Amino acid sequence: MALTSRVVTSFEELASIRADWAALLARSATNSPTLSPTWLLPWWQVFGRTGRALCAVLFFHGRRLVGLAPLLSRRVIDRAGLPLRRIELLGSGEDEAEEICSDYIGVLAERGVEHAIAEAFAAQLVTRALGPWDELLLCAMSGDSASPTLLVGALRDRGLVVGADLTGISYYIRLPSDWEAYLAALSSSKRHLIRCALRDLERWAGGTLRVERAETHADLARGVAVLEALHAERWKDEGGGVFAAPRFKAFHASVMPSLLDANALDLRWLTVHGRPIAAAYNVIWDKKVYFYQSGRSLDVPHGIRPGVAMHAIAIRDAIAAGHREYDFLTGNARYKSELALDARPLVRLRALRPSLLDVARQATEVAVEHVRALRARVRRTPANQRLDAE
Repeated sequence: MALTSRVVTSFEELASIRADWAALLARSATNSPTLSPTWLLPWWQVFGRTGRALCAVLFFHGRRLVGLAPLLSRRVIDRAGLPLRRIELLGSGEDEAEEICSDYIGVLAERGVEHAIAEAFAAQLVTRALGPWDELLLCAMSGDSASPTLLVGALRDRGLVVGADLTGISYYIRLPSDWEAYLAALSSSKRHLIRCALRDLERWAGGTLRVERAETHADLARGVAVLEALHAERWKDEGGGVFAAPRFKAFHASVMPSLLDANALDLRWLTVHGRPIAAAYNVIWDKKVYFYQSGRSLDVPHGIRPGVAMHAIAIRDAIAAGHREYDFLTGNARYKSELALDARPLVRLRALRPSLLDVARQATEVAVEHVRALRARVRRTPANQRLDAE
């Protein structure tokens, strides 16, 4: 397939293809909210204007948009202390304290042309169409997608040093046709956990249990306040959680109203005796429910598990609505493995451009590792032996 491409360096130009971008996403095998313009355009507005340069690539077959690499470039300092020019995905690379954790990002391609897009993308890199670079880092790609394998092959064929590694897993549920079928698919201990969590919550609530959802913008404002308060309560001993980071909060303040308008937001909270005790921020996309963030009260009776009960109710509602999956996204929290039926890997791809800078960096890293090994050996040597050696 003969493709043409265009590098986009201005936010205004990228935003102008929003409709074509959304249509391409719907035709792809990687249709996730984190690859949508609804998610990535606000991300750029919040995070992209601080030391980052936009270099997204559009791929066309005739006049039809068939691929999109939502990329940026920036200068970073590697672990050896040397500067490098990195190309990475929009939606990644934030500081840990304000990290958005955009799972399932990557290079977007229409179904059937994934191989052609991978080849065209690799050609863009080696011809320096994206400008000078030292490292390509593509994080949080779905291991269920063909894209990581195709990209690794295309980049290696052009002489680049490239590798891919697993960086995490995302637990999820392929939703069956009814609630009892889901429970039957669980082990007896996990089934017991869910039933007890729901039963104990309902007994404590005494008929006052309510599930509230944001359906209007007024509801959204109230729900966000509940979510942030309960999240801060849950993480009060660890800095108050992610909503304490101004840019994290600003990003979601921009994204959530758009998701609500698109009927893609499921912001819900449980109340007992008129008091919120748990909240969940879910995104509904392509008949899948993505659990993104939550909060829960610590002021509940012993044995009450509001978080597990909240998920159980959300899973039951998702089945009733005819959705295909309930995805917990990345993370090893115990409740995710307890409630999920399956897991998929998350993949990171890293490619290096052969250059004198890479040779110097590798030599420096070897020296740094040698120094670290010497220090470790010294720490393991008894003090009297160290004095003798001196």
